[in-house]
Amino acid sequence: MSHREWSPKPFFRHLTPDALAELRSWAGVDLRSNGVGQPWEQVYRAWVGLPASERLRLETELLPVNDLAAPQARSRLGELAETTWGQTPLLAESRSWSSQDLALRLFIAAPAAFMHLHQGWLIDSFEHLKEYAGRYPIAPKPSAKAKAALKNAMRAHLRNTEFGPRCHVEDFANDEKFALFVFHEDELKPTDQFNEFDELEPMWDRDVVRLAAVFHFETNVLMVKAARKAEREQLRDLFAEHILGDPLYFYDARSEPRFSFRPLRDETFRFPPIFGTGVVGVTVRKLFVRPAQGDVRRVSLEFKDAVALPAVHDALAEFGINLARDHVEGVHLRFTFEGSGRSRTRTVSLFNPNSSNLSDTPRDRIIRRHLKLWGFDANVRRAAVAGAALEAAAH
Repeated sequence: MSHREWSPKPFFRHLTPDALAELRSWAGVDLRSNGVGQPWEQVYRAWVGLPASERLRLETELLPVNDLAAPQARSRLGELAETTWGQTPLLAESRSWSSQDLALRLFIAAPAAFMHLHQGWLIDSFEHLKEYAGRYPIAPKPSAKAKAALKNAMRAHLRNTEFGPRCHVEDFANDEKFALFVFHEDELKPTDQFNEFDELEPMWDRDVVRLAAVFHFETNVLMVKAARKAEREQLRDLFAEHILGDPLYFYDARSEPRFSFRPLRDETFRFPPIFGTGVVGVTVRKLFVRPAQGDVRRVSLEFKDAVALPAVHDALAEFGINLARDHVEGVHLRFTFEGSGRSRTRTVSLFNPNSSNLSDTPRDRIIRRHLKLWGFDANVRRAAVAGAALEAAAH
């Protein structure tokens, strides 16, 4: 499982004395030193003095706290605080805590709810997943038997690869999405270690690899995270068969690309924002075009400043590119939201046939709604065409 980089010294340094006191009570080991220095220094010295096995145990348990001890997760931590402490003086006090203190104290106060929040956070933090559009709305509620069948099928697939055969499946669900995590053994790899004679010798072992498949109810889209195409498509197909009950549920991205870049052909298009969503402007940052003729495989344009479509067309004309004829393969759009600072912008990467860096954060859900409105979501176009065809058939 991927986590933020763990470094114990800054982790302890960024906790207040009150939070450190709760950490010491929770740890189950003595995290007190000789009383010299700042409270965090004392905890760190005690940490260094622990047996390696104890440090590994505590580090493993604290990694989710380290992941969520970030300003980006503050709003979600605040929601969990309201659920955990209700309208109490502690809730009011928690609003003045740092994200680091709040994450740790929620982890101690409500461990099960905190881990549920962390799992959802990991899903929403994925980047550059492959997206597979579904043919109709569905909200899966798979049985234990269906999940076991998927696990067995995935294990059978792994037996025919260089990966190890062991496999573990976990799932996560809320009102917006259903997710599956598949953990399996990586290929056998050597790691050099010293033996008792201070000589290097290889230790052969298998790391654990995590695959993820996240299905979003609002868009009927499955987002798959896997390093290799074979496992990515295998997980997609098994998800369709065992979780959704329809092996043909997803469009083939090779013949039915996930995104439509037709709006970019119209230089008068202005990316109209949806009222009340906080979007104040959208511009083009990069464009990737495959010319219809000539020996150039792809033209990539990166603008010094994000620009509107008329400037994009002017730049393309200088290179002899015409979007009415040439094929757009990908685009980076910069969304600007109300507010100030770097956090008010979000650059979205869309590439056909089905790659994006969109996840399921609240801001990305707003962006997805805009892409549907503007026609960048090809699934909306397909649904409209299918609806028109059905209506014509009815008459």
